Amino acid sequence: MILNYFKIAWRNLLRNQTYALLNIGGLSLGLACALLVFWFIRFQTTHDDYHTNIDRIYQVTTEFRFDGSSYSRGVPTPMWKAMRTELPKLTTGMCLGAYDLLLATLDANGKPQKKFKEEGPKSAYVQPEYFSIFDYTWQVGNAKQALSKPNTIVLSERMAEKYFGKENPIGKIIRLENQLDLEVTGIVGNPRENTNLPYEFFVSFETLPANPKFRHGGSDLEHWGGVNSNTFCFTLLPENVSAAYVQKQLEMINKKYHGENDYKSYFHHLVPFREIHHSETYYGSMPMKWIWIMGAIGLFLIVTACFNFINMATAQAMRRSKEVGVRKSIGGTKSQVFVQFLIETTLITLAAMVVGLGIAASILPNASEWLEQPGAWPTSVAWSDAMLWLFLAGLLVVVVLLAGSYPGLILAGFRPVLALKGSVTTRHIGGMSVRRGLIVFQFVLIQLLVICTLVVNNQVDFMLNKSVGYETKGIVQVPIPAPDKINQATFRERLLTIPGVADASFCLFMPTDQSANTTNFRYDTRQKDEVWQISTKNADHNYIKTFGLQLVAGQNIPQSDTTRGYLINEKAVERLGLKSPNEALGKTLRVWGKPAPIYGVLKNWNNTSFQNDIDPIAIFTWKDIHHSCGIKLKAANLQQTMKDVEKLWNEYFPDHLYEQHFLDDRIAESYQLEKIMLKLIRVFSLIAIFIGCLGLYGLVKFMASQKTKEIGVRKVLGASLTSILSLFGKEIALLIVVAFVIAAPAGWYMMQSWLEDYSYKIPIGAGIMLLAIALTFLVAVVTASYESMKAALANPVKSLRSE
Repeated sequence: MILNYFKIAWRNLLRNQTYALLNIGGLSLGLACALLVFWFIRFQTTHDDYHTNIDRIYQVTTEFRFDGSSYSRGVPTPMWKAMRTELPKLTTGMCLGAYDLLLATLDANGKPQKKFKEEGPKSAYVQPEYFSIFDYTWQVGNAKQALSKPNTIVLSERMAEKYFGKENPIGKIIRLENQLDLEVTGIVGNPRENTNLPYEFFVSFETLPANPKFRHGGSDLEHWGGVNSNTFCFTLLPENVSAAYVQKQLEMINKKYHGENDYKSYFHHLVPFREIHHSETYYGSMPMKWIWIMGAIGLFLIVTACFNFINMATAQAMRRSKEVGVRKSIGGTKSQVFVQFLIETTLITLAAMVVGLGIAASILPNASEWLEQPGAWPTSVAWSDAMLWLFLAGLLVVVVLLAGSYPGLILAGFRPVLALKGSVTTRHIGGMSVRRGLIVFQFVLIQLLVICTLVVNNQVDFMLNKSVGYETKGIVQVPIPAPDKINQATFRERLLTIPGVADASFCLFMPTDQSANTTNFRYDTRQKDEVWQISTKNADHNYIKTFGLQLVAGQNIPQSDTTRGYLINEKAVERLGLKSPNEALGKTLRVWGKPAPIYGVLKNWNNTSFQNDIDPIAIFTWKDIHHSCGIKLKAANLQQTMKDVEKLWNEYFPDHLYEQHFLDDRIAESYQLEKIMLKLIRVFSLIAIFIGCLGLYGLVKFMASQKTKEIGVRKVLGASLTSILSLFGKEIALLIVVAFVIAAPAGWYMMQSWLEDYSYKIPIGAGIMLLAIALTFLVAVVTASYESMKAALANPVKSLRSE
């Protein structure tokens, strides 16, 4: 019996190939998108879940309470010592992440042989306990011995092969930043794709105190007053120790180690490590709101595809009325007809699922590359993942029931007498109202996606194109690996002899930079430090000229290698409670224990991104930490200019690798996540529109078949082509307007909530809403025009005769 159902279902689909292909096309696109969304959500929500004790791994973080609250994943470096002293039952390990390190292998004479600039967060200084907290597969060596001594390093398998090929790397030397020679003492497995710990070079933490003059070494290792955002403290809680207990102990640690004067300004939280990835508080790489948005889009597309299927199926129902009548007249029951249609729906859904799975699987390996964001999607399908097959099975059941139940009940409900007489009308298949409702729902979803796309697009354009307060075009940033070992004034003079160089300035951070230092400071004769922190920009006196920063009061700081004066911005003047910028001039500022007068006040500029407010800023010179050089270029002969800059740079730093970054590109990187989501929403919106068009096409085709006689009579009575087309146009226009009335306020509310996260944002005006409905009308006209014109131009004689 079941086999017979499948045979008949297959024959019906072959008999109605256009209907089958339209449904398979719509469903396969919806299912492909649903699968991509599933892989995205699955990938993003399982970060670091492979660690055996992930439910007991916590990270100690910092809340700054100087003026309001701000947060950092980092902690003071000696936190690990305090944790081990006060909470000895816990396994606590320190991890200091390092970016963009220069590494080199050595030849037999101890000279650099191969150099590599490892960009991004690939390196970390870790303690052996780190490997007791997190799971790593040791290929050679073990955690307790491999990193117990200073000047040792452990590599991933990938890096071991990259640096040493097929040779055994154990005992070989890698030179770090042309300063430290590190012995390779172990090899671990490569990091997984879905991890927040992408390290492939593990330097022993003991290397830092053993080399006090090296970066991160020295007194900073014992300093409780500063927090590096990449200094992480992880802890593994025993099963019998609660997080609440440890949090109370952290409060005690805070008071004991920060001291009476400072402890109220800091608060350390114990945060489950698995929550960090989605935490907006701690700048997680994938905030949970984007997970929900992607899930909603995937659900929208599946529902749209199912409603499209229902529209097509009910439109076909009248053609199959006699088939149902014959079945029921020879003893077929209502349930048998219903099951027959569900099997047809299952066949269509299975075919769509196979096609959709093929589409999604072929797109997946290139999804992250297309988005220009490594780690957004997995690079391959995990066919062994049980959740994938559960999702596919659940999706099959949901789609079959959602798409097939209503049309199946309609068909099963036909009365055999009426069906055999051919007297089944639109009233018997649910009437036009049901199909109108489905089309309205599809248009609501489409217009919501269009509104979302327009708002996100305009906000990203706004952030990328709005002036940050100075000219960012034509400025390139090059690193200065050893600022304390060169004559910066001479280097700048030689740069200015290059014809294409207009100006240059040595600094630690660019005016707009995601990296920043904030610190306590004291103003003038006030007896205490301010309750808020100031952002520091270390730079020479050419800084404001090179970047075009504007003075609103006073003058530039003098030329010097040390701190002889400060520049502050208008925001700092405001936070100090001063009535005017001139009031700050000549007053003493003390930052990092360096007292000096305020020489000038600068006009505000955006120093991080348009997501955040402008910070109070202090600019002062400290030559030894000017690790960057901003070079302002002339427009002509740009390529030759950059070659000349590189040649000069290599002359000064022959043991390092040259790199350059344009400032406007670096600023654009701040909005990478928004650009990713904009790309995805655009694509999914187009797919939703296409699926909706299939549903609209089915509705118009059904309307045309029902109005054949009416159109023929109208044409015989002299109706014009325009008046006949208006029969379809009015119907479609009404559906779009009704959908817009629902979608516009919903879309406004959703996107207004999204924009609340940005300090600088666009208004959602009437223009966006009008453009959304105009685009919907355009799509509808293009979709409906063929069938409408075909019906309007049909010969009335044939139309009336066929009736």
